[in-house]
Amino acid sequence: MTEDDLCYDFPGDEIFIRGLHSMQTHFRNNNVPVDIPIIRVMNSAHFMAAYMFSTQCSGDQVEYDVMAYSCTGRDKNLYKITIIVLAAMLKRTKGLRAKQCHNLLLDNRYGDFEDGISLYDRFLQSAEQHFAEENFLIDTHVQIQKLIAANEQLLAENQQLKYTITTMEAQTNIQYKQDNNQGTIYNAPVYQYYYTQPVAEPTRAESVADTPSAIPPDFFCISSRFPEEDIRRRLAAELSQSTSKVDYCRALYRLQHMGCIDINQYASDAKRAIVFNEYQNRYTLSPSDFSKARNTK
Repeated sequence: MTEDDLCYDFPGDEIFIRGLHSMQTHFRNNNVPVDIPIIRVMNSAHFMAAYMFSTQCSGDQVEYDVMAYSCTGRDKNLYKITIIVLAAMLKRTKGLRAKQCHNLLLDNRYGDFEDGISLYDRFLQSAEQHFAEENFLIDTHVQIQKLIAANEQLLAENQQLKYTITTMEAQTNIQYKQDNNQGTIYNAPVYQYYYTQPVAEPTRAESVADTPSAIPPDFFCISSRFPEEDIRRRLAAELSQSTSKVDYCRALYRLQHMGCIDINQYASDAKRAIVFNEYQNRYTLSPSDFSKARNTK
């Protein structure tokens, strides 16, 4: 999957994509040095809309600004354009939740935001067309099911690989004993040959439970604002959209800044790596990943 692939299938995408093409043309005609990677913006807006409709709005606009900034590769211009597109989506989505999230997203926006929102609305056709929140929730469900299926396939392949290696080792040991009894001498057991071949390392998923523990980890900051389920959803969302180990560590610091988790309670980056290697199985984190996450501008 590249950033040129649209991850989501939303019935109104063509409206918003045409609007972005028109906005890009407007920028070029007026010598505004802004290039719009349309698919990245659309994917980011879709992900945020799905997140909004599957979690409780926190009441903190900064939360969604940080998410948009992260989704667009920490680009200040693209983050603003993503917020503008997301606002247009919410404006055309039926339901009280969409209205609440739309108001929260645009509350006290001034300057560039107001101008950008007005400009983008000018370029949108079929302004009377409206959509349902369920469209976004279906997108999220499909993506989750694909990830679950991919994980199950990897686990099955890993189990088959372990079985094959164990069977080959047992058979070779038996052959070695038989030949040795018949007087055939080897410099080394034949089964060592198999370990000279490239063998895929077992995934960390074997050493981690397939389902999360029912006991909240000690880094959760559970409160009336951030219930346990909400923290788990936020962590899962950040893990699924991270593109590297350092990117995931940056996401953890963002969640700490919001008040969801506390990873500064640990005395060292080594301890942080141990804790989060036990909590998730997508990455094998090292102390340097947390250090780079803090120092990367």
